[in-house]
Parts: sequence; C-alpha cells; structure tokens
Amino acid sequence: MTTSTENPQQTPENKTPNPNRLKTLIAIGVTAAVVLVTMVAMNFNGLFAHTANPDGGAQEAEVYAGPNTPPVIIDIRPAMDRIAPLDTCSIICEAGDPDGDELTYTWTADQGDIYGDGRSVKWGAPEAEGLFRVSVKIDDGRGGTAEQSISLRVKPNYAPEIQSLVSSPEWAEPGTSTYISCVATDLDGDEVSYEWESPHGELFGQGDSVSWLAPEKPGSYVVTVRVRDAFGGETGRSVLINVSPADAPKLGTFLVEPIDHNMLQFESQVWDIFVGRSCTVECVVLEGKEPLTYTWSVDVGDLTADDSAIATWEAPEERGPATITVEVKDANGNTTTGVLLMYAEDCTCAF
Repeated sequence: MTTSTENPQQTPENKTPNPNRLKTLIAIGVTAAVVLVTMVAMNFNGLFAHTANPDGGAQEAEVYAGPNTPPVIIDIRPAMDRIAPLDTCSIICEAGDPDGDELTYTWTADQGDIYGDGRSVKWGAPEAEGLFRVSVKIDDGRGGTAEQSISLRVKPNYAPEIQSLVSSPEWAEPGTSTYISCVATDLDGDEVSYEWESPHGELFGQGDSVSWLAPEKPGSYVVTVRVRDAFGGETGRSVLINVSPADAPKLGTFLVEPIDHNMLQFESQVWDIFVGRSCTVECVVLEGKEPLTYTWSVDVGDLTADDSAIATWEAPEERGPATITVEVKDANGNTTTGVLLMYAEDCTCAF
C-alpha cells in the first residue's frame, strides 16, 4: 500500500522576501555605482570605448566626451611699428590653451603676403601706403578656436637730415679741446641717435654735442657724426678741424655765383643748384700770412681749379649731395680746411 503526501501550494500571500538575498543585491548595486563614478573621474576628458579588431580582439579607442576650453590669444607682436613699402615684418602670436591642446595657426592678410606658418610668420607689405590688417586664427583641434587682428602701417621712412655741424673754435692748438655740435631733424618725427667717431684725438660726451681733444701733432683732422632713426634711416657728415701751434689762416664765408643761370640758392647751410649747371666758388681768407696756396677737391661733379682762391664746379646730372673742399696753407705752413656743401636738385620747383 502506497501512501503519497502532497505539499500544500504556496500562494503570493505565503511568499516572504529573503533578507540575505536583498542585502546582496543592494551591495552589488552600490559597487557598480562606485566603479562607474571612479571611471568617469579618471577619464573626465576622455572616456574609453571598446571596438572589435579584425582578428577578434578588442581595440581601445579614446572618445572625448569631457568639456573643452577654447584657446586664448594673449598678444600679437609685430617687429616694428612702421614698415616701408615692399619690405617684410616679422609677427609673433602669443597664445595658450587651458587644456594643453596642441594649437594650429592660420594667418590671413587683406593685402600683402604671408610667409611661413606656425606662431611666427613674416608679412610682406604691399607697394601702396596705408593701414593694413593681418589676422590669425588658432584651433585646438577639438572645436575650440580664437581669432585676433592687428593693423600695420606701411609708410616710407625718410632718413634724418643734418642741418648744421659746427666746431667752435674752428681750429685748435695741439692738446687742447674744441666743442662740436650737430643740429638734425627727422621728417617723420622719429627720435634720432648720434654716433661720433674720429681716427685721431679723443671724443668726450654723447648726443648732439661732444668735445674733441686734439692730438699733439699739427695737421687737419676729421670728426664724423652719423644720425640714425629707429627705422634704418641714416645720415652722416664730417667736420674738418685744423690743429696748429700758431694761428692758422682764418676763413670767411664762401662766395658762390651761378654761371649763366639763376637756379642757385642757399638754404640750411647748403647751396642748392640745378643738375648739370655750373657755378664759381671763391674761398675768402680773413686772416693769414701770405703767400697763401689753395688746394681744391670735390667728391661729385667736375671741379676746375688751380692754386688760386677761385674754382669752378659743374653739378652732376643726377640728384644728390656734393662736398667741395679747399685747403689753405700760409707762409708758416699752417693750414686751414674749408668745406662747402652743395646739393644738385632735379626739379625747378626747388628754386
């Protein structure tokens, strides 16, 4: 005789939760949340995804999901404030990226040419004068960009002009000093600097005036000044100083007369004459023991002279300066050198 016993069927009302199983599920959930937060914190700017390789392995690819901070242009610096037409100017862009991303630079100009790439380039100015815009755009490769422009001035630079260069007194005894002053102007209004030099004697001071200590040996000596602006413009002139133990011949003002024309005028210690025209030049001696001898020379143009006080000079056919020099020697052998500055003009409007 077989006896079977049936278990009573459980209903939902009879089911009770297992406390241990519930605690395990809660612990698993908390652990998963902590792992996820840790992964996000470690890869805030770059979360990782896995893709399949052709051979069945896994390939790790970086996916940028964090926020990107755009780059910043700190400054754009040209090498000079003013550029001559058709000249070149270096330009540097100072920039940074808060995320440390590598930056690319794209330069453009409304006129002129850009040479090079990267943070430092050269801009080739156009032939025309004016203000021109040069722009740079930087890109961090993640969508962050910044752009900035500067205006560059294109204008020809005019060299400084020396108005006068005077030695006082005009001669010196051996071992004594004479004072030399230079007056110069700049048409652009640029600040100018002065550089003095002499192969003999000693120079003291700086700026537009210096003192020159004469050597012990008598003779005629040259002191030269060069006046420069900050844009490469330069003008030079020399003054001759006679060193003698006794009074050398004292010269007066040169007498200059045109020959068969009226295009000759005196302005700012320089005689202007039309190109190709001629004039006579007379050296006036105020004091000096006779007999006197005269030695003439010129750097540009044609000079006709003997050992007399008068010479004839024909201006060159091209516009530019010229220097006529005469050395006067007295009966004692003392010499004085006189210098006459000429300028050949090619426009009749100058007269």
